[in-house]
Amino acid sequence: MLVVLIAASGAMFLVLRGVVHSQERRLLHERAEELGAYLKASTTQTSSQLAAMGQDIAAGGPGASLFATLAAPLAANGGTVSVAQRNGAAFETVTSVGSTASGPVPLNVAQQRLVQRAVRAGGLVYTLYPGTGGTHIVEAVPAPSATTPTVAFLDTLLPPPRPIPTTKDSPYRELDVVLYASTKPVANRIVLISGAIPKASSDPAHVVISIGASKVLLVAAGHHALVGSFAQSVPWLVFVSGLALAVLLAVLVEVLTRRRAYALNLVEQRTRAMYQAQLAAEAANHSKSEFLSRMSHELRTPLNAVLGFSQLLELDDLTAEQEQSVGQITKGGRHLLDLINEILDISQIETGKLTLSPEAVRIADVISETADLIRPLAAERGVHLLDTDVQTGDLYVFADRQRLKQILLNLLGNAIKYNREGGTVSISCVRPKPGHLRVQVTDTGPGIAPEHFGLLFTPFERLGAERTTVEGTGIGLALSRRLAEVMGGTLEVESTVGRGSTFSVAFPIVEGPVERIERLDELSGTTVVSSPSALQPTVLHIEDNLSNVELIERVLAQRPGVKLIPAMQGRLGLELARQHRPALVLLDLNLPDMSGEDVLQTLRDDPATAQLPVAIVSADAMPRQVQRLLSSGASAYLTKPIDVRQLLALLDSSLEAYGRRADTVAAAGAATDQNGHG
Repeated sequence: MLVVLIAASGAMFLVLRGVVHSQERRLLHERAEELGAYLKASTTQTSSQLAAMGQDIAAGGPGASLFATLAAPLAANGGTVSVAQRNGAAFETVTSVGSTASGPVPLNVAQQRLVQRAVRAGGLVYTLYPGTGGTHIVEAVPAPSATTPTVAFLDTLLPPPRPIPTTKDSPYRELDVVLYASTKPVANRIVLISGAIPKASSDPAHVVISIGASKVLLVAAGHHALVGSFAQSVPWLVFVSGLALAVLLAVLVEVLTRRRAYALNLVEQRTRAMYQAQLAAEAANHSKSEFLSRMSHELRTPLNAVLGFSQLLELDDLTAEQEQSVGQITKGGRHLLDLINEILDISQIETGKLTLSPEAVRIADVISETADLIRPLAAERGVHLLDTDVQTGDLYVFADRQRLKQILLNLLGNAIKYNREGGTVSISCVRPKPGHLRVQVTDTGPGIAPEHFGLLFTPFERLGAERTTVEGTGIGLALSRRLAEVMGGTLEVESTVGRGSTFSVAFPIVEGPVERIERLDELSGTTVVSSPSALQPTVLHIEDNLSNVELIERVLAQRPGVKLIPAMQGRLGLELARQHRPALVLLDLNLPDMSGEDVLQTLRDDPATAQLPVAIVSADAMPRQVQRLLSSGASAYLTKPIDVRQLLALLDSSLEAYGRRADTVAAAGAATDQNGHG
């Protein structure tokens, strides 16, 4: 029995030694990877500062204030911060701040190679080189989106390799660590030593870390057993205490489980700390968007009262001074309402809550409607709006009609407001490449300097116009660009100081709805045969897009006995529905005067129209949207582009139900006549 216990204890000893060693190796690799991630994260701030300094110098020149502000703390640690720009095939220093120089310093061979490598890599790179006083380490970061290739770099003298002091809070306190500026342990490439250089016999962990476009090697070994002294002694206790093998085994399992949970919890905490800055920035941006959205909604209630009572006051008999004061209240309230609407649109885009209904839109119709709306403003400002009869033919673009009109109104409004008296504004259309159409708005205003292009689309940035009498919020262009982008388009600007500016919005060209139906009919080679009817039922089509109206007219030509009544506004459609009691109502959701949802709700709330079948026709095919409107009383939901056979099937079923209702009414009338004569 003793031999069996000794053999069992020995076997368990070997097994447990292997488990402890495996846990030790796993924890060592985890700590080494955590330390590597910590070192990688610690370079983020320096990299961001260098990029910002390079961008600042590229945009503002050697005297830029941001460079001096950011360079001071880096130079205070004994380094030299410089910014270099390409001049021909080589780079030249533009400015330098640090312990070794106070002005531009020529680049040495190592620095010259490094900044060129930084431009090619497009991110952080570094190198070591022997220089004055010993080995130098140089970190270089290219300036993003700079016209002339610009690189900011920090040159620091490395102290002789020696262990750095550690504290109880230091990430190196448990490990002997050496950091090499290469992927191999080369003695002359040592950047940092903590404790001592791990020996090969200690079986250290080797972790290669990517910092920017360069790689470093981290070699780490523990000062002592990372799993704890108790876990190390357990195998020996098991060996000498074979009789208590079961008890000790249970204790060991419990200890190892707790140690694993502790290690995993420690990894989670340290990982969360490394990305704290990024998460904080994302949370701040989300909170900002939510705050703007909530505040925009909350401000509407008091603003509604302000505008409502100010307009009521305008109807009273007021003195000239009182009339002017009330007019200022109304004007300011409407300006604030426009600002709230634009802020709400931007916040909805950022949070992904903006609802769009993109479809084929005839660009000529949108341009004509927008020009008609903006003409009074042009006349008031003394600006000539040139002939807008652009040669677009029957070209269609894929966009949300109302949002496209909003973009063009913003561009035309800015072109008029910031123009000179007697200036001109023109609209033109070009096709920059096959499959795309660009609408250009050109003005003869003062123009915009190229260095201000980056600020044009920043919310609330008006480039000094806030000091003039021109009213504005500084949100219109930012909103217009974001609307264009979420609809798959682009918004660009070209300007010459003193001559004017051209803002252009481009969208993909798509096939018109009528053309699409004709093409599909030709491909299918089938014709839908209409069935005669003794009655002439009507179909009410509430839609503001002329192209879609023409499409429905073309489809209903398959049913000669049906009369189509179009309505381009929601309120007009409600009146026509009460008058004609149509067999079917086709309802678009995006209408100029009220939303299609409000039209549907009004039809359902009115006893005279509550039973009319209403089919929603929309480009929004999200399942939640479809289900919500069907639950609100819609009889059917048709998505654009319209399936002709589905529409005709819906029409036939509606006509059949309409015929049954008519027969019922006629039979009831006949019965009443018979009873009266009897």
